[in-house]
Amino acid sequence: MTKKLSYTPLKKKRLYEEVADQIKQTIFNGDLAPGDRLPSERDLAEMFDVGRPTIREAMRTLSVLGLIESNPGFKGSVVKRLELKQYLDAMGDQFTWMIQADQKSFEEIAEARKYIELGIAHAVARHATDGEIQALDAYITDMEAAGGDVDQYFTVAFAFHFKLAELSRNKIYYMTWKLFYDIGIEGYPILATMYPGDIPRLLEVNKLMLDAIKSRDPVRIDEAMMRHAEVEIPLEQRPDTAK
Repeated sequence: MTKKLSYTPLKKKRLYEEVADQIKQTIFNGDLAPGDRLPSERDLAEMFDVGRPTIREAMRTLSVLGLIESNPGFKGSVVKRLELKQYLDAMGDQFTWMIQADQKSFEEIAEARKYIELGIAHAVARHATDGEIQALDAYITDMEAAGGDVDQYFTVAFAFHFKLAELSRNKIYYMTWKLFYDIGIEGYPILATMYPGDIPRLLEVNKLMLDAIKSRDPVRIDEAMMRHAEVEIPLEQRPDTAK
């Protein structure tokens, strides 16, 4: 179906951006729902008082964002169902490039991850069953078995945190952790240089975190996650080791 919509006059020099922004807002507001058909290029051009090339460029922008299924011509494009995963996947690609190009970006991502992991730990303590939490011991056992093998340890450690995100029962936490997980996997070559010979300390804080979650005590969880965040700071950046 085609809905009758009203738009405001354009002000930007790059007209297609203004067109895309206004249509995007009608989608986010719910005025256009998944499956709704936008007016034709000709009708949109008349509504916005711009040329059809401007409308085509706006449609291309919305299509790249994953908001519409582009259908050039008189039939009009269709609004797609919004998927958070597609944006996180795109962010993951961008962040992976950023950390390769800029160490400061990696530090900023690591700081943000600290607070996400804190929220995940509290959510697991609130929502996971005793059996689900007890089953996490297997990850600790596998981390211990890794010994000094950095690649093996981090493979298990990432899986452990991924499972915690799943047990949080919060899809935003889960998808966000997937973003961090993808970045971590892409960043494997730098892990060994960030944590040289540091596996015992990382294992210790993961054990501490799991014990705190088992207790379901918010104060213990805060303390454990603070310790976890301190140890995950790369060795050369820690106050107790910096020269």
